[in-house]
Amino acid sequence: MESSVGSTPATSGERYGITAISLHWLIALLIVGGFYLGWIMTDIPGFTPTKLKYFSWHKWIGVTVFVLAALRLVWRVTHRAPELPVGMARWQQSAAHVTHILLYVLMLVIPASGYLYSSAAGLQVVYLGVLPLPTIIGPDKALKATLRIVHVVLNYGLLVLVVMHVLAALKHHFVDRDGLLGRMLPFVK
Repeated sequence: MESSVGSTPATSGERYGITAISLHWLIALLIVGGFYLGWIMTDIPGFTPTKLKYFSWHKWIGVTVFVLAALRLVWRVTHRAPELPVGMARWQQSAAHVTHILLYVLMLVIPASGYLYSSAAGLQVVYLGVLPLPTIIGPDKALKATLRIVHVVLNYGLLVLVVMHVLAALKHHFVDRDGLLGRMLPFVK
């Protein structure tokens, strides 16, 4: 059964807690920033100080996203999410469930692939310029090329999922009017 315009809001006004909301928006901002840096840094010709700075920031963002996503996953496993809106079609519930699982997977796998890519390129990641992270694999040209492709493809997959996620949230807010989006907005009561 599909939800109609003006339907009942999500069960009894349930909302995500402040921890889930904070992690959601912080990770979202970091992902947008990391994607933007990844996009522009690869278009800078040569090996300039600006390009090196952007690569460092991109890596720091990736490490931060990985840590925050791991914390968010632990939080999610130990804290029940609010129920989906009453009357939401089963296929939409399934799509939401699968999309959320894929988002969690990609929030962990993409930074890991970038980290391994840096290792295969022979470049140690030094978090925030002060904390050298261990190099997991040694330099390997063939693996570097493969990991670069994997990292880029996974990022574009994440982009598609994020766009779908945002469009679905906007549809629930403006078309279904079921209160779904408001559960994750920090200043909506």
